Amino acid sequence: MRVDELVRSLTRRPVALLLVAVVGVLGAAYGWTSASTTYESRAVVLVIPPPAADGGAAANPLVNLDYNISQLALTVSTQLEGDDVRDAVVAAGGDGVYSADTLSSDNAAVAQLTPLISLTASGDSADGAQGAAAALVEQVSTQLTAIQTSASVAPASQATTVTSAAPTTGVAVGNAQLRAAGVTGLAAGFVALVALVALTPLLKGGRGDGPGRSGVPRSAVRELLQDEWQRSGRNVPLTRAEARQAWRNAEARLEAQQRSGTRQVERSRPIRPGRG
Repeated sequence: MRVDELVRSLTRRPVALLLVAVVGVLGAAYGWTSASTTYESRAVVLVIPPPAADGGAAANPLVNLDYNISQLALTVSTQLEGDDVRDAVVAAGGDGVYSADTLSSDNAAVAQLTPLISLTASGDSADGAQGAAAALVEQVSTQLTAIQTSASVAPASQATTVTSAAPTTGVAVGNAQLRAAGVTGLAAGFVALVALVALTPLLKGGRGDGPGRSGVPRSAVRELLQDEWQRSGRNVPLTRAEARQAWRNAEARLEAQQRSGTRQVERSRPIRPGRG
């Protein structure tokens, strides 16, 4: 039996389709429960220049932010891609996935960088993600000091950081569970369908091409029907009732031919004389 015939045979069996659906649902449930949830925490750090030596407004670094400080913030954000930073984030509870981006001005007329660094860290738990974000905030200060020290900047002239937005509580993100449920469910349903297609002849008792109740091989009935269909030149498919009736008629004709041939063989047998 061809694959398309097996599939059509399965579609005519609601129990088989229900079994495929149940297997798919069970696979989806397994994928949903086995997928891990990822949590994210966010923070924002501001890089500020050192205070001026004289008093007044010049001594307030928060009112002396300029484009140069923005460039320094951009440099620090690139330093956060190092392995030592990643190790520190993982040690704090993160999964090693994080990002650090400098924020730009929302004003289209002044489209330039700002000294704000937006941080995002993820983890397998809410606390882990928040701890990873806190470690990332600390690393901004550490890397900023390291850069300036390596450039021989005096400590009194070094820029510093302040936390503009503290690390938020970790929240679940993405649809990893939904994707896992969909993929696993489809895979399980497909495997179940393939298994049913492969086992259909066995489910029929191994009689897919064997003799039916009348003793006529099913393959012979099928060949007769295909031959009659080709001769008729009909293009409209048969209904289920018409197909069943055509099968019974063809099987009956073949059964009659089989019986007629058997009687002819029996009549043609020579009669052996008895012993005497």
